[in-house]
Amino acid sequence: MSVNDLPLCQSGETTNPNLPILRQENVQMIVQSAPNAYNINSLSSMRCADYGKNLLAEIQQHGMTDELDKRCAEFIFKAKRTITKMNERRAPFTKLFDQIRSEFTGMENSIDPSKKDTVPYLIQQARNTYAAKKREEAERARQEELRRQQREKATKDYQQNAEDDYRRQFDGKITADINTLTSLNQSLTIENFDEVSEKIKNFNVTLGNEWFQHCQSYAHKPFEISDAEAIDIRQSILNRLSKQFKEQYASEVGEYRDTIVDALPSKKRELERMAKANAEEQARMKAELEAREAAEARRLDEDRRRKEEEAQAAKKAQQTANEMDGLFGQAAVATPVGYQPKTAVKKRIVTDSPEGMLAVVSMWWSKEGRFLSMEELCKIFKKQITFCEKLANDKDSPELISSPFVHYEEEVKAK
Repeated sequence: MSVNDLPLCQSGETTNPNLPILRQENVQMIVQSAPNAYNINSLSSMRCADYGKNLLAEIQQHGMTDELDKRCAEFIFKAKRTITKMNERRAPFTKLFDQIRSEFTGMENSIDPSKKDTVPYLIQQARNTYAAKKREEAERARQEELRRQQREKATKDYQQNAEDDYRRQFDGKITADINTLTSLNQSLTIENFDEVSEKIKNFNVTLGNEWFQHCQSYAHKPFEISDAEAIDIRQSILNRLSKQFKEQYASEVGEYRDTIVDALPSKKRELERMAKANAEEQARMKAELEAREAAEARRLDEDRRRKEEEAQAAKKAQQTANEMDGLFGQAAVATPVGYQPKTAVKKRIVTDSPEGMLAVVSMWWSKEGRFLSMEELCKIFKKQITFCEKLANDKDSPELISSPFVHYEEEVKAK
């Protein structure tokens, strides 16, 4: 049977003979005696009030005298006795009505989830405990998944940073060696042509394993990764990049060296013509040669830049994809799996020492208390004010508050 099939907590038209209002004698007493008691109390109240009004008018017209004060004291005494008699007359009825009200409220309270030790209360407590357990389990699972995602992200970031570092060093190696070849080419003269040409022709265009052995990554290692894991990650990256770097190095540096080597015969002939030409012609030919070589260097540099930009664009696209994956992962972390009871989670203050109450009062005072009226504050602090007044009225050792914001007034009451 499901929860929806459960009947409401209702009953048919049953009677309880023990209910006071249903007893014949109680019904008869209310019918016969209540009107008479009401009329007598009403008359007593009216006569007492009228007599008091006359006394009050006399006081307001002529002021207090000893004789009038005695009459007032006698009136107060008789008013109290009248109240006692009125209470005695109405007590049986109000007591009966209190019992009736108590019967009805007792039935309600017995199934009230907010009343301690009732069955619904105990069931609600069991639900609260279960909800807290489910929430704790969900939070523990969320934290574990969050740590897993953080570690995964840290690993990916470290891998990417280490790879970027290796690529920067590799790009620096290519740039440095191309610059070396450019310098050798620019240093060619008739006198050193054979020697420098041999250096260019024999320039090593193979990236050896020794470069990888000495290549170190300076990427920051996150705390989620151990030293041993970091070493494995770096070695894995180098192993993966090794073939690509060797082929790229041989391609770019080798192509540039071959371009220079292919142009050596024509450059030698041009140098020989320059040597035979006059000074003005030598300057012109030299300028043209330098311009051609500079144009070729620019072309190669633009080629490298274009490839770097393409690589950067691909890297940025991959980073964007990784970020999207991270957002979906965070959404998965925030969504509990399976049944979760509806809960209302609120923070409850728990103080471990009396000093903690001072912090509570301090926050309340700064946020609300200092903006209230004196009337509202006196109601809120009535118990504390009464306590301090009791200390002030102690006949043996009275204690007074010493403050420019507090003063005492004498309150005189006639007995």
